[in-house]
Amino acid sequence: MSGKTKENSDAEHPGGAPLSRVELQLALLLRRAERTGAIRAGHTPALERSGYLLLLVLSTEGPLGINALAERQGLDASTVTRQVVSLEKAGFARRSRDPRDGRAVRVEATPSGKAQLERERERRSAMYDQILADWSPAEQSLLAGLLERLNQDLDAFRRDPDD
Repeated sequence: MSGKTKENSDAEHPGGAPLSRVELQLALLLRRAERTGAIRAGHTPALERSGYLLLLVLSTEGPLGINALAERQGLDASTVTRQVVSLEKAGFARRSRDPRDGRAVRVEATPSGKAQLERERERRSAMYDQILADWSPAEQSLLAGLLERLNQDLDAFRRDPDD
């Protein structure tokens, strides 16, 4: 499922400068990933990327406060609160008072939320199975490793106070 298109060719970047290619390919990747995910069957609006990532953190780490969720996502608390409200309305998360500090609120994934997360992960895995079907296991592993490194570097860049 690979191939060059006019849109992603090196012709748009004289000399094929690596960082110009990276910039273009990331912009295309983000747009295509959103478009591809949105048109697939089984799509659940409450599990857009933001809801999916919040549920993943809650399912992995257990109940957390809004500030802890915001920190893990690299977002401000008001943004996370809006996302939690959306998950709550869908029945995928619930807020409750923190038993250690009654003033604080903690958020947890509901059983329905955990089940929906699992369905969404299976759906996304099946989609990428199809997309990467012509890639060797070594190529898939290389892609995974490079994406992990890029995400780590993006997080470090975001946290760097000098920038």
